[in-house]
Amino acid sequence: MKRWSLKWRLAIVSTTIVMLAFYAVYVITKTAYINASKSRIQESLTAQIYALMAVAEDRDAQLTIPLVSRNDRLNHLNSGLVAYVLDVDGDLIWRSKSSDTYATLPDISAAYSLDSLTSGKLDQYAMFWVGDTIIWEHENGMEGEYLFLIGEKQEIMREQVNQFKTQVSLWLWVTTVCIVLVLIVSLELSLSPLKIAQKQIEMVGHGDADKVEGVFPKELVPLTSSINSLLESEALQKRRYRDSLGNLAHSLKTPLAVMKSELQNLSESESRKQLAKQVERVDDIVKYQLNRSVISAGQTLRRKCLVEPEVYKIVDALNKVHQTKGLNIKADVHHEAFFPGEPGDLMELVGNLADNACKWAKSEVLISVDNQFAELFITVDDDGAGIPQEKTELILARGKRLDQQAEGQGLGLSIVMDIIKTYRGEISIDKSELGGARFKVSIPTAA
Repeated sequence: MKRWSLKWRLAIVSTTIVMLAFYAVYVITKTAYINASKSRIQESLTAQIYALMAVAEDRDAQLTIPLVSRNDRLNHLNSGLVAYVLDVDGDLIWRSKSSDTYATLPDISAAYSLDSLTSGKLDQYAMFWVGDTIIWEHENGMEGEYLFLIGEKQEIMREQVNQFKTQVSLWLWVTTVCIVLVLIVSLELSLSPLKIAQKQIEMVGHGDADKVEGVFPKELVPLTSSINSLLESEALQKRRYRDSLGNLAHSLKTPLAVMKSELQNLSESESRKQLAKQVERVDDIVKYQLNRSVISAGQTLRRKCLVEPEVYKIVDALNKVHQTKGLNIKADVHHEAFFPGEPGDLMELVGNLADNACKWAKSEVLISVDNQFAELFITVDDDGAGIPQEKTELILARGKRLDQQAEGQGLGLSIVMDIIKTYRGEISIDKSELGGARFKVSIPTAA
């Protein structure tokens, strides 16, 4: 399922609600307008019926109506308004001039009324009718029954309704667009604290900040406070862990140093040699586990540090340590390259690889570091004897816990392998252009 942002979810839901509400308004308004139009037509036609009855006269025992009506629409063809007077047999007594274009007469069998419109047909046209039957007493004393009818084309009302629908639709759409724009701006302003909090959390995750800072609405304060409490708790736990490990190191180093000193005073024997080897092994295991335990990439939120200053510290230290060999130790580091973790982990990683290269190099060691495609590449070259291809997999396979390794192998590569594994990186061993071995490490820098 696609993960929609809160802004888009609120915008889509709100827009949908607004459109549904406006559609309901449109339907209700259209229905009300149609009903009002029908009521207006019914009232107008009823008034025309009364006006027609008012001008009716009795001449020579015949009902007569003036040919010219007071309503101009009844005098003009194609006006859409017609009037008829029929007797009880359906015979025509009188018709308006506007009805001359119609070949047929209204159906007298329909139920006509003054209180409501009656739908009917006149030729092929749909009509609204209002009618009433009256009893007329002539001068000779005879009575006649007559049906007065006024009709109007339904097409006239439909055109008016369509014009009304067009105008209402236009204004509703304009109003909808304006409301949606206002809604989007309102959502942008309302959700801006969430964006700030998100940016702050991303900065913490990328190592650019130590905690979430800023003034947030009261709804977000519990979240930001909980995150800051988590960060403080994590930092405190890490400090306590390192302090405990430091105390352990000091506690173990003293008895190991005493044991080594006492062994040197013993006479040469096979048992002494074996005991000395085992003490050295215990010392290496302690050092290895202490170094391994401080790898910090397993934290929930990572730090990051620039590589260049740390590498040059390592180069200075190695120049002093291997001064007697007269090595040319160089570094080529991109000034913006960064390591996605603690400086201590970087020092352990580069320091062990570089120290190992210095041990096997004849005269030159090169440390290269660069950031490319969200990855950090660390390359260490030497001009030593190199490593045969068939042994590279064996060396990498031994990058495990020290107590599982063969006798005589140092713990440097094991620490390197642990750091690389923890940071989800990779390592490869190839032949260097300098003639010796090349150790190349790649570590993802994206969170």
